Amino acid sequence: MEYNCVLKTILDRVSIRKFKYESIPLDIVQRIIEAGIRAPTAGGGEEWFFIIVLSEAKRRRIHELLKKAHILYAEKLLRRPLSRSRLEKWIKLMEEGQYLAPVYIAGYIDLRNPLYSNEYRELEELWAHQSIAAAFENMILAAWSMGLGSVWLGVPLLLEEEFNKVLEPPKGLKLAGIIALGYPDERPRPRKRKSLEEVSKII
Repeated sequence: MEYNCVLKTILDRVSIRKFKYESIPLDIVQRIIEAGIRAPTAGGGEEWFFIIVLSEAKRRRIHELLKKAHILYAEKLLRRPLSRSRLEKWIKLMEEGQYLAPVYIAGYIDLRNPLYSNEYRELEELWAHQSIAAAFENMILAAWSMGLGSVWLGVPLLLEEEFNKVLEPPKGLKLAGIIALGYPDERPRPRKRKSLEEVSKII
């Protein structure tokens, strides 16, 4: 079957965790952000804010925190924690540069000017998270279409205060996740997904 370019990008995309030490032109980064803010947004609210990290010092600090957050994830969050040997291999990969990217894009929920009454504040935050998830996906696909790899990182939420000290977001924002972005230095194969029969039904 022939696929159009959008569907081919979706089907070919894989998460990249190892990046070349090569800078990305700012105009390309900005185009990726522009693709993000074209995503659907609940209530037309655009309740998102993005911090683009280019500084080498801050990127190095974020990478250190990512290592710390991943170890916490592996040791505490998983119902079946990684074995010591597997964890040590993972730590070694991170020390060798896995997740160290030339650009990080941190996404924040911005509810400083809420759309809805206080009674629906919790729902508004949920919708804002859904909106920023759509924006992240747009960025990831736009990046892939331009030869750039990325990985969506949720583990920073485990150390939100520490990441905020590095990222210095405006007051009142809530971290939703970080995208690591760069030219791929690996070629993983797309992972097999559950079948349509397992995850859907026709009614």
